[in-house]
Amino acid sequence: MDRVRLYKEKKKIAIFSVIVNTVLALIKIIGGTLSGSAALTADGIHSLSDLAASFSVLAGIIIANKKAKDFPMGLYKVENLVALVSAFAIFFAGYEIAKDVFFGEPMKITNLPVAVTAIGLTVVITFLYSKWEKKKAIELNSPSLMADAEHVKSDFFTALVVLVGVIGQYMGYPVIEKIAVAVVIYFIFHSGWEILVDAIKVLLDASVDHETLEQIRKILEKEDMIEKINDIKGRNAGSYKFIYLDIDVKTDSIKEAHAYVHQLEEKIKQAIPEVEKVITHYE
Repeated sequence: MDRVRLYKEKKKIAIFSVIVNTVLALIKIIGGTLSGSAALTADGIHSLSDLAASFSVLAGIIIANKKAKDFPMGLYKVENLVALVSAFAIFFAGYEIAKDVFFGEPMKITNLPVAVTAIGLTVVITFLYSKWEKKKAIELNSPSLMADAEHVKSDFFTALVVLVGVIGQYMGYPVIEKIAVAVVIYFIFHSGWEILVDAIKVLLDASVDHETLEQIRKILEKEDMIEKINDIKGRNAGSYKFIYLDIDVKTDSIKEAHAYVHQLEEKIKQAIPEVEKVITHYE
């Protein structure tokens, strides 16, 4: 997928995420108001923060694809910065769930069918959308969309906790909610931690994955013009990879070597579409 199509696809998904979070917030706030569920209303207000997070993802994708004279290697890492912020938003969501369940007021439901319907819609929408967005994030190699998918998944878990709480309260067993929330918070913090670690690794220029380096090595090993492979390095930036090669070539002609290296770099970029730039030192 070329750069323009990649950008358009990511932007389209980010806009869709804004729409989804808007719908979720309305369902929860209206459902909570009509049913008398303070927890559902509070969850709807929390969804407004998810909406703000989705706007930041959209802004990050747009900014990351802008050309800037002061940033010759691109602004791609803005996506990773957005992912970093999203990780803390996920941690905060987990904290808010724990606070509401363990230290908040007990639920008092006046209209159970409305509450269950609103929560049921939220569960279905967040489950299906988080799965779809995660799949697209992997396809597009987008850290910010992946973080947004995990954020939506935390909303799915939140809805499950509210649902369990409503049913438990109705059955006269409010302790069920506390047991469920302990399990849910573990998964929420685990997702946030993975996003946080991945974002920090990229921001600190950790190496690209071993599979990518091996794929490049295999390409180089098939080249008759290469006498020796001295080093292969790479780093991530947003959805893209930057590769650094150090090779010895079988020619004394600077012109011939330069032409060959340019051809080699294009071959690597064609073989691995997410590679944005290949920088080669040759002798």
